[in-house]
Amino acid sequence: MNQLKNENSPYLRQHADNPVNWQPWGVAVLERARKEDKPILLSIGYSTCHWCHVMARESFEDDEVAAYMNDHFINIKVDREERPDLDALYMAACEAITGKGGWPLNVFLTPQGRPYFAGTYFPPQPGQRIQSWMQALQYAAYNFYENRRAVEREAEKVLARMERRERITPLPVGSKLFSTETVNQLFDTLRQQFDTSYGGFGQGAKFPNTMALEFLMHYAWHTSSLPAFHQLLLSLDAMLRGGIRGHLEGGFARYTTDRQWRIPHFEKMLYDNALIARLLADIYKWTKKGKYRSALLETLSFLEGYLGRPEGGFYAALDAESGGQEGGYYTWNHNEVAELLGAEAGWFIEYYNISKEGNWEGRNIPYATQSIKEFAQSKGIGLADMEGFLKRCWQKLKVKQIQRPRPRHDKKLILPWNALAVTAYARAYGATSNRQFLNVAGQTMAFILDHGRKQDGTLLHLCRRNIPAFLDGYAYLAEALLELHSVTQQPGWLATAEELMEKARELFWEESAGLFYYSATKNTGGPLRQLPVREEDMPNPNAVMASNLQRLGLLLDKPEWQELSRRMLLAAGNLLLESPLPYARWATLLTAEVYGRLEIAIVGPQAGEKVREANSEFLGHHVLMSSEKPDDSHPLLAHRWPADGQTLIYVCKDYACRQPVKEVEEIYLID
Repeated sequence: MNQLKNENSPYLRQHADNPVNWQPWGVAVLERARKEDKPILLSIGYSTCHWCHVMARESFEDDEVAAYMNDHFINIKVDREERPDLDALYMAACEAITGKGGWPLNVFLTPQGRPYFAGTYFPPQPGQRIQSWMQALQYAAYNFYENRRAVEREAEKVLARMERRERITPLPVGSKLFSTETVNQLFDTLRQQFDTSYGGFGQGAKFPNTMALEFLMHYAWHTSSLPAFHQLLLSLDAMLRGGIRGHLEGGFARYTTDRQWRIPHFEKMLYDNALIARLLADIYKWTKKGKYRSALLETLSFLEGYLGRPEGGFYAALDAESGGQEGGYYTWNHNEVAELLGAEAGWFIEYYNISKEGNWEGRNIPYATQSIKEFAQSKGIGLADMEGFLKRCWQKLKVKQIQRPRPRHDKKLILPWNALAVTAYARAYGATSNRQFLNVAGQTMAFILDHGRKQDGTLLHLCRRNIPAFLDGYAYLAEALLELHSVTQQPGWLATAEELMEKARELFWEESAGLFYYSATKNTGGPLRQLPVREEDMPNPNAVMASNLQRLGLLLDKPEWQELSRRMLLAAGNLLLESPLPYARWATLLTAEVYGRLEIAIVGPQAGEKVREANSEFLGHHVLMSSEKPDDSHPLLAHRWPADGQTLIYVCKDYACRQPVKEVEEIYLID
């Protein structure tokens, strides 16, 4: 019988009433498959996945289909956000078998857990070049029971392909990876994928790709590349105007199905919004443009208002559906808007492209094709007046929206995603000096450490749940601690980051590969243990770990950690050189290694104020330490107390120090 009703995962509970005899992943069900010698159907998804809901309604709720599944398979449901290790492993299997992946993910395994057939969404009826779900079931069952030897051979081949993908061929120590020529080469390769008309990368569906945009930002900073800077701003501005952004409630959807950023998949994830917020904070620091500050404030307001918990921490996501309708909370009928806005409807409808026929399934997703400034100029009014007009209109629509059924929350408290939120809020505080953002960052970190860390120093993947954390938990949390240290200069955050790094090396480090495994030895539940290098929608955890080692090595005077970071870059180097887009966080780290990190020490009675000023500016790659009194406990501060009571800023890079300066803006003149 179905065993999901007592699970904590919202996604698993969504399937608790299916007639399929779903089982959660675990030792007992895997042993049962081996004992009964039955194939396993492993179905992986997440609670805000639209096509997961569709396939459930079409197939998993069908009694006839369920009966066939129950007779021929051991059926296991997994929440990808609860077990990202299993998701990554079997997504790699699906890609090895079919050449593509996605969710829902359906993988057929031998009783020993080895994949032999896979796919994503299967419709109830066969379509053009796609099997129906029943055909897929029959194919997998027939081959297992009637052609077992061929199934075992196929499983061996799939596993071999997966193992080859996991093999890392490091570049030699003397390679030219660490050179400006290589960084320029990476940019030139990435440039070939620019969509110079609409921003972003490629000509199809658009994802935020914040890691690639961060690389463009740092590359433009170090090289004064106008093409990089232009593509960065073009992409950001397109996202801010497009349907991927919630123009009323705030926040960003996962991706759009079109090239122009107009038609989103409506689920909104904590990690996407945290990553976009930190990018907005950085670009506001650099440009000081009000539109980026406004977008930053709006995104953080969305996080607090829609995903924040009064008790601390952030929920994982909002569903794509509300009231049983995809996008129902976010889309608008033309007549509805016209009636709500009355005489003010004209300009609003024109600016946000709201039509009577609708721009998506008969309804309208608001999006703009020009900036508010450009639209205001075309109407002959000032920017402030136009902004005020649009804001008034949105407030009227808000009254209507809050009467609609809200999208469901995925209420998991995912530690690495919450760590990304801490980093976003810490950078937002640096950019704006808004004390509330620092409070949220500190409170969220306290929640994580109270409910996501055990007494032995190990982390939990889900706060208050006994699932051991994976590499991304340690990587993102250490990064968040470093960000908090940068804006507060409280040494406790730095000490905790150091402890976390030591624990991660103990649990995950693989010496022969020069990289960290994704899961600790005791966590593995599949046939392979992965060494993640590629990234999809979040920063690669090995690249983040390498960045943490680089920063901690400078702050704590641990050159061996800096060397470890370089070794990790060499391990990922071949893959990075082949295709920088899916390895963009590595590319950003390489810019730090090639161009160097500024080592900034601020000492003197006004150090706190100078730290605030420094954090409000974009300074590229750097580390920062300060003290308002003599402090020889940290290398960057030792022997640097001004004799005359001044506050001085010391800047070093690549083992060379410049004359100390008195003002933050003078840092720019030093490099």
